[in-house]
Amino acid sequence: MKYDSLLLFSVTLLFILLVSIMASAGCTGTPNTVAEIVEEYRAQTDSIDDYSMSVVQTLPGGLHHIEIIYKRPYQYLLRHRYDPDDRTWSQSVHNLTFTEYHPESQTADILAIQDPETCFPLIADPNRLASPVLFSGDFDLSYQGTGTVNGREAYIIKATNTGHIDYFGEGRDGNVRIWIDREAWIVTRIQAFDAAGNMKTSFEVKNFTINSGISDNEFIISLPEGVKIRHPNPFC
Repeated sequence: MKYDSLLLFSVTLLFILLVSIMASAGCTGTPNTVAEIVEEYRAQTDSIDDYSMSVVQTLPGGLHHIEIIYKRPYQYLLRHRYDPDDRTWSQSVHNLTFTEYHPESQTADILAIQDPETCFPLIADPNRLASPVLFSGDFDLSYQGTGTVNGREAYIIKATNTGHIDYFGEGRDGNVRIWIDREAWIVTRIQAFDAAGNMKTSFEVKNFTINSGISDNEFIISLPEGVKIRHPNPFC
């Protein structure tokens, strides 16, 4: 797999780490501090069995559209479309097999996942996930009040990078702003800025469903006849 594809896949996984910890029920009280919001956010993780959402990532060169489907514990599907060149590709994990299909080149990578608990904790169980921004000691968190995303009210948290990690291109002393839906408790917007205040990337969830009973068949990528299938080394 090419390096740029792996890098984009990693960034997408990091975003999913943020949006995956969700729940269908609202908070039992009204959090007033960042600690209370994070505690409530984490407390909701038992409620998710599956979800789907449409995400738009804004990059310096264009827009990255992502359709995401997830089902506990080892299934997900990503459909990508990149503007302005309208390039598309798909990625899935189904029956512990990772598949990436590029229709333009008519190629597909197929990799077996040997140890999902270690290799892909993301698909192992959302209850075990720790959001890399909200729960990392490399960030100072502050509550920024509330705002709206697509007409839905959300808590806003600012996470200032104090370490050496760089999840979204913000770098040390940069910050990531996170919008958490007040009813569904999912992350609906992320904006990352470097130390000089330049926006490096943003993600926004346009619509979502939670616990809708997604079929296992939704995670199968159908490869047309004639596709060149590659079998690299298994993940992990």
